[in-house]
Amino acid sequence: MENSTEARAVGVVGAGIVGVALAFLLSRRGFVVTLIDRDAPGRTGPSFGNAGHIAGSEIFPISNPGILGTAIRMLAAPNAPLKIDPFYAPRLAPWLYRFYLSGRQKAYKRATEALTLLSAKALPSTKALLAEAGLGNMVRHAPALYLYESRHSLENAIPNWRAKLERGHSYTVIADRRDLAELEPSLSREFAGAILSDDWGAVTDPYDVVTDLFQAAIGSGVEYRRANVEAIHPAEHTITVKGEGKAFNFDKVVIACGAHTPLLARQIGDHLPIEAEGGYNYTYPASGLELNHPLILADRGIAATSLLRGLRVGGWAVFAGLNSEPKQAYFDRIEKIAIRTFPGLRTHGGQPWSGLRPSTPDSVPIISRSARAKGIFYSAGHGHCGLSLAAASAEIMLELLRGNQQAGQPFAIDRFERPG
Repeated sequence: MENSTEARAVGVVGAGIVGVALAFLLSRRGFVVTLIDRDAPGRTGPSFGNAGHIAGSEIFPISNPGILGTAIRMLAAPNAPLKIDPFYAPRLAPWLYRFYLSGRQKAYKRATEALTLLSAKALPSTKALLAEAGLGNMVRHAPALYLYESRHSLENAIPNWRAKLERGHSYTVIADRRDLAELEPSLSREFAGAILSDDWGAVTDPYDVVTDLFQAAIGSGVEYRRANVEAIHPAEHTITVKGEGKAFNFDKVVIACGAHTPLLARQIGDHLPIEAEGGYNYTYPASGLELNHPLILADRGIAATSLLRGLRVGGWAVFAGLNSEPKQAYFDRIEKIAIRTFPGLRTHGGQPWSGLRPSTPDSVPIISRSARAKGIFYSAGHGHCGLSLAAASAEIMLELLRGNQQAGQPFAIDRFERPG
């Protein structure tokens, strides 16, 4: 354990993978840390049910210069990965407008540069953090297969992969169906080709990673308080966190509670453009299949991974609000895609799950000090990449807490005030 020259009492609100990783790292670097959440660590939200991937080559934001036409086509197709609840659309409109602006050339380039910085650290930082916690066996290097259903789709993807190569992310084109069948024998033969992306990893199970890392954090001195945080009151020399009749005082507070982060930020005067983006999946504990790679069905927005709990298949981006209920029809469609993708899949005992990802318009997480209150910080908005970027985000937040504001500049909240 390293000693900080200025050990401070830090409260971390949120015990998902982002908050737990941060709490562990801070405690190891000499901070006195209290972790607060209304639920058991990792039990709710995407930290429980994500795909288990460490996505090291995901450097391009979802919003891009051609996103408008793509989005309209997706909304019109029942099996496309994008869904917007029409009743929620008016409330979502300001976020969608920011999303559109994020795809303009200048903003798109800025977001790509920020994601490139983070993604380069995704796998090495995760490996280093888990190794320090004595959990190095829970993560491995695992190149991912991006699957394409037509030659046209594969060819259209090549320019993006070339751009990734220019930024240091190597790949291999799999253009022969026989080669693809050799790499993944359980796959349907409907896929025309694939890209093998080298800079990826996978964990044994994402929920196990959170809970075991939480136990390592407790062993390192982190104090855990279970409470629903209702208010945060910054003062000149201390910050008070209140919830369920309890009050905790800290020198600094990091709010890292995913899609719920904007609710607390508003109390402080910060307006974070983070939307709750629903994801759906099935986990098949007796699938009868074992994948050799993390899989991305690039034309469907679906991921598949072999985890300790079974084969997990899911994805999508559903915008229906923070309090929306899962739709059975979406689970049914996910399962149909799973059966079509893996003809030998045994679906008996399949476990459906849905959770809310915290998504920013530019796909870049917010790792930033508050614009309104001294001593308050945010680490949220990781979208589909919370597990991938939790360790790298913790390293950046450590530097911010030490006073190095340059470390978080590409991820600061003031970027949303810049013209696109």
